[in-house]
Amino acid sequence: MYLFVAVMPRETYYADGPQGASRVKARLEQASGERCLIVPYQEFGRDTVREFKPRAVVMSGFGRRFEDYPVRGFWGMDEVLRTADLPILAICGSHQLAGFCFNGNLRKIRRLKDQPMRSLKPGDPLPRQASGSDAAGLRQAACFTAKGFFEIERVKADPLFAGLPARMTLCCSHYCEVKKLPPGFKLLARSGHCAIEAMKHRERCLYGVQFHPEKFEAPFFHGRKMLENFAGIVEKFWNKNG
Repeated sequence: MYLFVAVMPRETYYADGPQGASRVKARLEQASGERCLIVPYQEFGRDTVREFKPRAVVMSGFGRRFEDYPVRGFWGMDEVLRTADLPILAICGSHQLAGFCFNGNLRKIRRLKDQPMRSLKPGDPLPRQASGSDAAGLRQAACFTAKGFFEIERVKADPLFAGLPARMTLCCSHYCEVKKLPPGFKLLARSGHCAIEAMKHRERCLYGVQFHPEKFEAPFFHGRKMLENFAGIVEKFWNKNG
């Protein structure tokens, strides 16, 4: 069984649209042949892993700014990211959270803040981010956003990229990034707009990806292949450590 940790409003957990957790659940099940349980991030931690004994954990992207979340709500994800001995795939916002976790100490941070890729430049293409009239929203609206399918460049071979070209086409939906590769991680991929598109812990089966492999659409199916590759990594992990 997989656990899918959903960092999103509860009303979207089981929504059918592309932003809904149920669609991700279905795609993880299709790629892996495993059942997948959706778990709200506020209820997730080491106790959840001990109770359900999942074969893998996949952590979702975020639907809101980091500063909209109390840091304490991420402590459970932090403890699993730091200590769990099982395959983990952290996507988009959770990839950024992993950057915060391993570059600092969440127990000593009062509030996390978004780390935008860069400010908008004259002539930058759409989309612009409509984020409300508060100060944080105005800051976000002034930042470059990668939204759509972009070229992602592999910089290091890894089983996650098996059967994929060196330049992959994957879905992006973010205006922030991991600013510094955390200690103990190696860089796997980058893009023209983001320096750390994918990373992996050097000693554990822990991946972080800025893009969304679960949001593949015709004719761009590299994300589907990546989910299948992750399932193969999970199978190999348990064959070795089961």
